[in-house]
Amino acid sequence: MYQSIAQDIIKSIMADEYEIKLPTEKVLMARFDASRNTIRKAIDVVFRHGLLRRVQGSGNFIIKQPQTDKKVLNLSIGFDQSAMVEGGPLVSKVVTFDKVTADEALAKQGNIEVGEELYRVIRLRYLRDVLYDLEESYFPRSVVPFLSSDSVQHSVFEFIREAYGIIGSTTENYVHQVRVNTERAKLIGCPDGDKTVCLDAINYLTNGTVFNFSKTFFVYPDLELYYHTENIDLQQ
Repeated sequence: MYQSIAQDIIKSIMADEYEIKLPTEKVLMARFDASRNTIRKAIDVVFRHGLLRRVQGSGNFIIKQPQTDKKVLNLSIGFDQSAMVEGGPLVSKVVTFDKVTADEALAKQGNIEVGEELYRVIRLRYLRDVLYDLEESYFPRSVVPFLSSDSVQHSVFEFIREAYGIIGSTTENYVHQVRVNTERAKLIGCPDGDKTVCLDAINYLTNGTVFNFSKTFFVYPDLELYYHTENIDLQQ
């Protein structure tokens, strides 16, 4: 329950419903009809997503995104929700939607077994009618048994959360520059071998099972990256 409450709070923050700070725990308990413990867990999730700054005795203040003329991709909350700040949501054009069997390359990429049956979703995604990214995403059918052609037109994560109750626990992100091959270059409209920023991601359930992995090639003009970290006192 606290995960869905956290998602609602994140959406409210992205929509500027809370401009300076979150409401008190008591107000949120009433709004979501939830216990104090559940609300605190939800707030912890929002904090780990880099959207809150805690001030002891004063509450949870909203972290404002860097004020630049460029577009900021908040890797702490995922680019779907980050794009909402810039006038999203993203609009998808599905290039490929099919089933494949994991070969050695895919197994290594997704930290799964060779031979695993996967849903493959390749999409071009647009923000304000401008190409934002090329996304190549995979979902093991042992965890996500069914995806529809309609579901992949929108947020797949939202679909599997509602259909199967799947909510990610941890994500491994690796950001690097790559040279796009001929097929990818043709899709995003750039010369073969051009460099672009690529995000490799693996999403895990609480039991360590992979439910999604992907490569996303960003082409949106003047894109910047933002990431939130929490400092830990190793002397405690």
